[in-house]
Amino acid sequence: MTITEDYTNDLLKISVTERDDHFQVNWQGKSIDRKPSVFITPILIKVLKKSMDRGKRMILDFREIEYMNSSTITPIIKILERAKRGKAGVTVKYLDSLKWQQLIF
Repeated sequence: MTITEDYTNDLLKISVTERDDHFQVNWQGKSIDRKPSVFITPILIKVLKKSMDRGKRMILDFREIEYMNSSTITPIIKILERAKRGKAGVTVKYLDSLKWQQLIF
């Protein structure tokens, strides 16, 4: 059984799907807020905690996001640092063919 939760803030949509062996976090639309961490951080902390509690990998999938400003990368980096400290498994998926995603990731 899969359970999906959708979170939307302006043009950004984050969908979190729990699967048998991982949590899939799909990013869609555009992240253009000046302080995106207010929206993004609570979602990522919740998913990271669940993934660690249940021994599941967290997959951050950015392949469907059209744009993210430089302020968006900060909460992502912070959650990756937390995951590393907690020895949680995280995979980041992005489109290498998009120059801006290639530069960020």
